[in-house]
Amino acid sequence: MKGGSRTIIDLNGEWELQPGLETAPGEFSHRVQVPSVVDCATSSYEWRDFDYHWYRKSFVVSDSEKGRAAFLRIEQSMFGTAVWVNGNFAGESISCYTSQEYRIEPFLNYGSQNRILIRVGQRSALPAESAVGKDQERRSFIPGIWGDVKVVCTGVVRVKLVQTLPRVGESILDVNVWLENIGETPREVKLTAQVTEKVSGKSASDPISEKSRLEALSEMKLSLSLPVASAKLWSPESPFLYVFTATVSGDTVDLFDEHRVVFGMREFEIRGSDFLLNGKTIYLRGSNIAFHRFLSDGDRRLLPWNEKWIRKALVDIPKEHNFNFFRAHLGHMYNRWYDIADEGGILLQDEWQFWGATGSKEQITEEFSDWLKDNWNHPSIVIWDALNESSDSVVQDEIIPDMKKLDPTRLWESHDFFEDHPYIYSLGPVLIDRKFGYTRSLEDIRNSERPSQVNEYLWWWLDKDNRPSELTRKVVTRWLGSDYSHSELVEHQSFLASELTELFRRLDVKCIQPFVYLSANEGPTSHWFVGDIAELKAKPVLAAIGKAFEPFGVSIELWDRHFFEGETRRLTIYVFNDYPDESDGIVKAGLKDSSHKWLISEDIPVRVDGSGTLKKTFDITFPTSPGDYFIAVEVLNSRTGRMSVSEKVCRVYATPLVPALPDTRGISLLDPSGEVQGFLAFCGLPVISFDGSFDSTISLLMIVGRGILDDSFSANRKDIFRWVEDGGILIIIQPEQGAAPRLEIELPAGLSMTVEAREDRDQGGYDSYVIASENLHPLWDGIEKADLRMFNGGYGGEMVPQSDLIFRGKHEVLARSGLGLARPVVVHAAAGRGSVVVNSLEIVGRLLPKEGSYDDLYAPRPDPVAMKFLLNLVALCSRASSRGTARPNPGEAIAKL
Repeated sequence: MKGGSRTIIDLNGEWELQPGLETAPGEFSHRVQVPSVVDCATSSYEWRDFDYHWYRKSFVVSDSEKGRAAFLRIEQSMFGTAVWVNGNFAGESISCYTSQEYRIEPFLNYGSQNRILIRVGQRSALPAESAVGKDQERRSFIPGIWGDVKVVCTGVVRVKLVQTLPRVGESILDVNVWLENIGETPREVKLTAQVTEKVSGKSASDPISEKSRLEALSEMKLSLSLPVASAKLWSPESPFLYVFTATVSGDTVDLFDEHRVVFGMREFEIRGSDFLLNGKTIYLRGSNIAFHRFLSDGDRRLLPWNEKWIRKALVDIPKEHNFNFFRAHLGHMYNRWYDIADEGGILLQDEWQFWGATGSKEQITEEFSDWLKDNWNHPSIVIWDALNESSDSVVQDEIIPDMKKLDPTRLWESHDFFEDHPYIYSLGPVLIDRKFGYTRSLEDIRNSERPSQVNEYLWWWLDKDNRPSELTRKVVTRWLGSDYSHSELVEHQSFLASELTELFRRLDVKCIQPFVYLSANEGPTSHWFVGDIAELKAKPVLAAIGKAFEPFGVSIELWDRHFFEGETRRLTIYVFNDYPDESDGIVKAGLKDSSHKWLISEDIPVRVDGSGTLKKTFDITFPTSPGDYFIAVEVLNSRTGRMSVSEKVCRVYATPLVPALPDTRGISLLDPSGEVQGFLAFCGLPVISFDGSFDSTISLLMIVGRGILDDSFSANRKDIFRWVEDGGILIIIQPEQGAAPRLEIELPAGLSMTVEAREDRDQGGYDSYVIASENLHPLWDGIEKADLRMFNGGYGGEMVPQSDLIFRGKHEVLARSGLGLARPVVVHAAAGRGSVVVNSLEIVGRLLPKEGSYDDLYAPRPDPVAMKFLLNLVALCSRASSRGTARPNPGEAIAKL
């Protein structure tokens, strides 16, 4: 075999295509672009009806290549690939995401046409040992040659593989070069290596050479070190690239082979609970790209292989929104995405398509090894990821340690650190203080000893027309009720994105990635673009995330939404500095009106350490005019001139009016907490403690919390039931306080109920939003839909506990909560001439102030909506004919609270 430089014959472009059987078809009636998948055929067909799909293409190899080695390289194809060249079987592979290489020079016709046949199959035809993986939310698995195809011609000795290993602190590039002698005689060779700048072509190192002897049909690994003069480091802000060139020559030929590899001088590591890029702390901000799910998108066409479109989707739009990082979710992407990420400065976590591992240890090891070798020179890839939301002892404990030896420069998720998927404020409750689904508690995330990564949250997916996706439909009524509008869906998605992203920044999460930037439009989830995906027109949610990701950013720590007119609160704000150097600026904090215009504000100078967070407090006094407002903070970065904004919705309420009762009859209470009775007494209503007796002065009996277990109730059950059936009204408030874990309660007139705690390991939980069944019902007089969202204090503004209320007998549900609105919250039932009302709204703790309740972020504290609800309940159950009429408020007691 003779020498010569490396020749590459590009086989991308139009190929013939024919569906069929295991044996080659006689004719080809379709055309398709390579790379793509078979549904891109110009004359479409139902690809699911065929087990195999055959590709055919003709090409010419010059006479000058005769006597040299030739390799067919298929970068990516699925599912199961077999190759024939000029009728000769060249080999096969079951890998679907890594490159395949076939030695083909024995089969070539030099100087004339050669015909290549490639067969791919359905995923179901793969053998059991295949590492193809799982994705339970992927709609279709379309076969095809989805990576580049080329023929590579080299001399008898070739550069088979290169691994670049930068040492940025010493400005040195360590390199491993694998040489292969494919001839049948030993060879004396010289390897020459040099580094140049990619764009300018300028030399960045002196060339170095090393001589070696390669035995026949053998490989050799050579390790080199090249000082890189004044090395320019690769980073998202400055994605500087170099080229490493390896040439191999012999005694009798000038050149056997020459191979060029693009790389960047960068290091990525963990130190304590931080990620470090080139020795400096870096916060990873971005999202997820579900490339293989996107292949199922009906509007996808050839976009995943269009480099102009890729650059806009992967680099331009993300950087406009303060992104620097993506996870390639459940499957390696088309290889050019990584080249563009290298050039554009986007960091990547590359995840295998294992939502649960498949295949044999041997096959996984082989494909993982090829995965690393195909991609380990990309500076953009900083994390390998073997598993999504699953564990596998063989993969994690046996295979990954071997892979870390193969590539010692990158981290592995689920080995070096662990991801969390807190789908809170959606499938789960607003906040979590325990393990929930595939996430730890928020406090465990905050106090993580390793870098924290929240790379899935924001369970609120809308399709390209802003309609709820399949999984969003499961949760949407829990938060918006059944009568939501189109605009509410869109606004709530942006609201959640801001709220949760700010939360995770306050928790000092090192890597934050809401789900999902790009995926299939149809199905369980969707993406963040409207209309034709080719246009990449961003939804409002992307702007909301971009604002929350502002590197010099700000956030208000506040969950309360209901405020009294004229009250003063002290609030905490966080100022974040994701930049590695100290930054200063001016924080403007205060109150805006409903149109976002400032009403009151104060300026607070701040200086924040590099990669640090600063906490500040400020006092705010609310207006004496009830209405909707925004508590707002803005911070202006003095160095960059960029502005960050955080706004929290707040409603200011007038002092609740005490209802005028129809007569002077009183209210009897069995209230171990003392709070309900104390509040009603403050309001000047006639209340007495229940002692087991009834007389004509009693019209209402309230049993609060654990009072349902009190001897005064059980010992007088028959008398109470008789009193109700004769026209009395029994109100049971928060019976869940007495349920541990299950409580059966017998009620008058044959009614009964069960209160039972729920485990809710991965969905549900407590509720912070309550939906009135009929907003015009007198119980909700003066209480709007937005008022029944998050009572003041409590963990996540909890309004309804994590329990079930099962009511037996004819009844009406006045309010609901939970997934599918399946949880009754307020229930009314007739019982003879009287009534029974059961209320699960957690008003206890929200009626009277307690010492320290304003110092603890999650302590329940007075809430004007909770007060208004209780007063409405008393008025309604007292059958007030003048509902809402003002009653004197002795001493303005509520205002003084």
